[in-house]
Amino acid sequence: MMKCRQITRGEVFPTCGQDICCFYCDRKDLCEEACGDAKDGVAQKCQDAFSEETALISMKKDAAAVIKAIADLTIQKKKIEEQEKEMRAQLIKAMEQYGVKKFESGSVTFTYVAPTVRNSIDSVKLKKEQPDVAAKYTKTSNVSASVKIEVK
Repeated sequence: MMKCRQITRGEVFPTCGQDICCFYCDRKDLCEEACGDAKDGVAQKCQDAFSEETALISMKKDAAAVIKAIADLTIQKKKIEEQEKEMRAQLIKAMEQYGVKKFESGSVTFTYVAPTVRNSIDSVKLKKEQPDVAAKYTKTSNVSASVKIEVK
């Protein structure tokens, strides 16, 4: 099926409910909202159309530089976070050894936080055993679109 980049980017919201590029829609001649490329008959192919089957290949080709840059940065970030974790452990050990609770170094303040116990609610168990209570206290929030990237 041919899709429309405008629809997938949210620029056009067709009221007809069709999830297809207007140029390839069998209702385009009767549709008042069909794009100009679909109606004028001059265009050989709609510039916003893409095939679902080849979308991933095309996206990878068009965004190759960005994909590589993000992959490189994500790998570097993971390495830096691992180094930071090791260094934090060394700093905790040193602060405990010398009994230092807080100090400043340049524009950074370091504060020792002693181990403690954290209480939390087992939401899976609550939903299973008390679904009405869980539903009553469930909060719904809008979450923005994002890209999850995992380093192997």
